[in-house]
Amino acid sequence: MAPNDRLKLGGIEAGLKIQPSIVSYSRLEPISLTSGDLDPGLEVRIGDPLWMVGRQWQFEELRGEDGGSPVLAEIAAERAPVTRFHPGSPAGSADPAATSVDVPEAGLPIEVAVEAEAPVVQPERVRAQTGMHLLRLTRAAGLPPAVLTAVQDAFLAEWKFAGEIDADTDPLGAARRRITAGRVPDGAAAAAGLAPLRDPGGKLSSLPPSLHKATGGGQAAGTLQDVLTTWLTWAEQYVAAPIGTSWDPYRLEYSFALQAGLPGQDVVLRADGHQGEALDWYSFDASGAPGLGAAPADTRLPPINQQVMPTPVRYPGMPSDRLWAFEDAEVYLGAVKAGSTDLARLALVEFSLVFGNDWFLLPVTMHYGEVADVQSLKVVDTFGKEITIGPSRDISRPGWTVFQNTPVDDTSALADVFFLPATVRHALQGPPLEEVALFRDEMANLVWGVERVVQSRPSGEPVRRGLTESRSLRQQLPGDLDDAAIVYRLMTPVPEHWLPFVSVPARDLPVQQFATELERRPMVRFLDDHTVEVAHPRGVLLREHPDGDVAADRLRIAEEEVPREGVVITRRYRLARSPGGGTVLWIARSKQIGQGEGSSGLKYDTALPPGGL
Repeated sequence: MAPNDRLKLGGIEAGLKIQPSIVSYSRLEPISLTSGDLDPGLEVRIGDPLWMVGRQWQFEELRGEDGGSPVLAEIAAERAPVTRFHPGSPAGSADPAATSVDVPEAGLPIEVAVEAEAPVVQPERVRAQTGMHLLRLTRAAGLPPAVLTAVQDAFLAEWKFAGEIDADTDPLGAARRRITAGRVPDGAAAAAGLAPLRDPGGKLSSLPPSLHKATGGGQAAGTLQDVLTTWLTWAEQYVAAPIGTSWDPYRLEYSFALQAGLPGQDVVLRADGHQGEALDWYSFDASGAPGLGAAPADTRLPPINQQVMPTPVRYPGMPSDRLWAFEDAEVYLGAVKAGSTDLARLALVEFSLVFGNDWFLLPVTMHYGEVADVQSLKVVDTFGKEITIGPSRDISRPGWTVFQNTPVDDTSALADVFFLPATVRHALQGPPLEEVALFRDEMANLVWGVERVVQSRPSGEPVRRGLTESRSLRQQLPGDLDDAAIVYRLMTPVPEHWLPFVSVPARDLPVQQFATELERRPMVRFLDDHTVEVAHPRGVLLREHPDGDVAADRLRIAEEEVPREGVVITRRYRLARSPGGGTVLWIARSKQIGQGEGSSGLKYDTALPPGGL
């Protein structure tokens, strides 16, 4: 391009940049080129009707069926609420009725009743939150400014955070202590100090001496007494209290049972093997025994007698009912890849593409925590024909059924029972307070329980033991062996937070059956100063009795509960909404699949160079 042309082009571009412009939009509308009538275009007339008939024949739309679509359904069912709860498996109880309790609260999520446990030590952040709420209630009580200042100072002096925190081993706890010290009272210490002062009615009968002195007595003391009573009631309910013990340390899972009283029979719903977190109707097995005792009062509910209109079941990717309609491309079932052995995938695709339009939905009103026994279901189709619908099950082996909590070949009345549990649909989960990995070490012929995360003392904050426990990995040789070529060791060192489980004969079975269990044993360590130290777990997950003597505790686990891939057990706070709109906070455990086998490097009777220890 010539220089003059470049100058001209640059001038044109500069002019375009500085010239103002107005953006406008035009709408395109259909206009009939003949009479102005749009009807002929909207009729979409077909030039070849015979071609359309041929396409209908190819899609088998001309085949007649002697059946009609359902237009009305009549449902009759009995229902009853869950009234009894048994923590733990009732099979291991001599008298399940005596060890059962009434359901504590209507609508309380089952997970809370099953999983809640008392905190061994509350994290400092929880104690600070309850202490801050105490300050908020006190400031809103209307105390005189001078009295309020004196009371707050008394709070901080009476219930201060105690104990020294090592910043090297517990950096989070140390950082939180720097924030809370001298600013917020310890809520756990305040609750422990006020609880003995309550009268039988639950109200504080007096104040601690330091607080009574700060108020100066009189009306201010009575006001503060009411404030502390209100706060103590709230603080004791801040973390859900346990209802018995449903955790089975032998199986590393929860077991419990519920009972509802239907007319003519009691329905016992057992959940053995609950591994934490998700619960639904399929987690339970229905039976008639053992009974969990009578309900506290008459809990009969009105039966269900409803007339509803069936509606077709819809789901993403469902084939369209109309010939010329396109399906939603969000879910493309035709792209599902399945081999000849992927029977579950093949059955799902066949059901979705071929039989999906054969299912209808009938809305039935039930409350969470209720059991329903369907007595009859009658459907009226478009021809006025009334049809009685029975259960969808095939009792022949292997059989098939749906929404059934009894074996597939069961034909008793319990097979028609449906349970709608009051479960948590979604819960917020905090970081693990404690985490333990159990895995097999084939070279050492042991199972190791590795405490990855434990609660620090006294802050209660989670700390990783692998970052703080390194003493057992450092072994120093005596001074007279510095020039040794090899050093004999009876046993190579193992990290202190690795705790061994050995295989022992089962307790309740004869030795001739060769049944074994895994028992935790303490690890003995010989220190450089010629003293002996016995390593025990710092947390509670590797203990059978968390409140007992750790030196005498010997946790036993079923051999099959630690598979080749291992398991990971965690304890953490969970927060969820209750049916009433409030929130509930509790500590729960969960069990998940591990990451396979591991190796501790443990060897016996070995000689290694000094650098190889």
